[in-house]
Amino acid sequence: MMSNNDILELHDKHFKKFITREQIHDAVKRLGAQITSDYNASEVVFVVVLKGSILFATDLIREVNLPCRLEFIRAESYGTGMHSSGKVNVTHYTGMDLTGKHVIVLEDIVDTGLTVKQILAHLEEMNPASLKIATLFLKPEVCKGTVSTHYVGFEISPLFIVGYGLDYNELGRNLADVYILHETP
Repeated sequence: MMSNNDILELHDKHFKKFITREQIHDAVKRLGAQITSDYNASEVVFVVVLKGSILFATDLIREVNLPCRLEFIRAESYGTGMHSSGKVNVTHYTGMDLTGKHVIVLEDIVDTGLTVKQILAHLEEMNPASLKIATLFLKPEVCKGTVSTHYVGFEISPLFIVGYGLDYNELGRNLADVYILHETP
């Protein structure tokens, strides 16, 4: 990974800084306060979508002032490319009984909504009291209302982004800032 702070190279692609770590921190703090207010001391179960949501989840739950539990689910639709395959595979759920619980799915990005729809269908079978989605990034032009997102950090255009948990072929997850694809280095 080569970088000059604003432009970096991952595999065969160049990326340009798009959203700073400070902007991300502010959005996460806002979402944490909103969730805390909405649930008014009720216990919440956060279901973290692996792998990309892990950084968002760890920062968000520190901003939530509620009793909470943490579970994990894995779903894949990208493989090693830059576009969704259109096929979603829910491969793992850590197994807590969600019956009667308030559940918030933590997703890094909602673009087509296919992944979240599959996850919601899987979790709805467990009869939670409520089921909502918190996402750091939403691409409304691509999602077009296929799912309802309740907590959104940023609405963005249908761009390919990396950083803060999001990857390009498994690289870039560790970046504190978020970068967009940049054709000319």
